[in-house]
Amino acid sequence: MADIRERRTLWRSPVALSESEQRVWAKEVALHAHAGQLDKAGEPYISDCQRVAGAVEGDKAKTVAFLHDVVEKGPGWTFERLLDAGFSQDVVAAVESLTHRPGETKDALTIRAAANALGAAVKRADLQDNLAQVEGQGRDVAQYRGRLLLLGVAANNDEHMEQNEGADDDRRRDQFGPKFSQGDARAMTRRENADRVAKTGLILFFGLAAAAAIFFILSR
Repeated sequence: MADIRERRTLWRSPVALSESEQRVWAKEVALHAHAGQLDKAGEPYISDCQRVAGAVEGDKAKTVAFLHDVVEKGPGWTFERLLDAGFSQDVVAAVESLTHRPGETKDALTIRAAANALGAAVKRADLQDNLAQVEGQGRDVAQYRGRLLLLGVAANNDEHMEQNEGADDDRRRDQFGPKFSQGDARAMTRRENADRVAKTGLILFFGLAAAAAIFFILSR
């Protein structure tokens, strides 16, 4: 793409881009959107995008990898702007599946990403990269391992359901279990929030009980 530097001033594409052109263009967009941002290792954020892109196969998946955090973390970037910039609808749909929504938990986002083939591949690579970064810092990686497992289960569930699209719904549920939906994701979010509130309440209760016991002992 010889004129990519010139196009960058407007971030608009007057012509349809090939898959390889979209990949090159996506890196330019990511460089702009994440300028000045750092990843978990304290490196320029584009390093994270490059590692994730290097871990997936195909120009289209690599394009999504470069763009996976652009809307969430890049000031001024929207899904509509990505479409205007020349990215295909399936690429933008995959980016949307990877973009956190208000009130959405990370587990719910993982389930939603699993329903999009491109999104699932990039999400897996991103989680694996995050796990490696955090593990290298000697921190707990349990949450990343858990979401990788959740992603695999949800993706397999979606794949099985698609392969049996014409089968009876009751038989499919018996065979594969219920398919995750956005409603399921919202329900999971509510359960997680309720669990968090309950745990906080228990901590406060035991903390107050311990304080009362110490006060009683010292006042004797």
